[in-house]
Amino acid sequence: MVDSSFFSGGGYAYPDFYAYPPYFTLQPVKETREKQMSCWRDLVVSFTRANRVFEFETKTFELFENKSINRSLNESARKAIVDDLCAHGLGETCEGSGGGTVRVLWRSLQEWQSCVLDWAHRTGRRGDVLTVEELCDSSEVAGEEFRGMPPSMMERILRTLEKQKKVMIFQGTDQDDLGVKFL
Repeated sequence: MVDSSFFSGGGYAYPDFYAYPPYFTLQPVKETREKQMSCWRDLVVSFTRANRVFEFETKTFELFENKSINRSLNESARKAIVDDLCAHGLGETCEGSGGGTVRVLWRSLQEWQSCVLDWAHRTGRRGDVLTVEELCDSSEVAGEEFRGMPPSMMERILRTLEKQKKVMIFQGTDQDDLGVKFL
């Protein structure tokens, strides 16, 4: 078993390939690389979901280094994995980050929209006004999968819901203070 005590998710069960050094080097044979990318894609998505990671920095993402076997992915391998995540609709690079910050979509944006709406309806929030910050990280959303979501991601979800006329977004008194009313 891989020593995962250095990870924030110490109870996460890593797949066998994670202890296999060649997986930390891009494979030159097309079929082998496709399998490698598939394994990394599944690992990144399952790890981020289990540890509630919504975004990571490619240069410092702890999953891209396995200290127990003294291996880490080089920059081109990290980029290849991120590109593969994005190509499969499971990730996107964040604007203004120079490609260094990656948003992981362990739920599709449509699934996140449903999740937020389901919460609002389940908890009787129709007609209520909340700030984006409250939706992302307040005691009212404790236990919800979207708790801890970056406000920029929540805002993107809410903007789509607004176009569908399911919420109304308005500017608060502060420049960064957005309010949302569930319709």
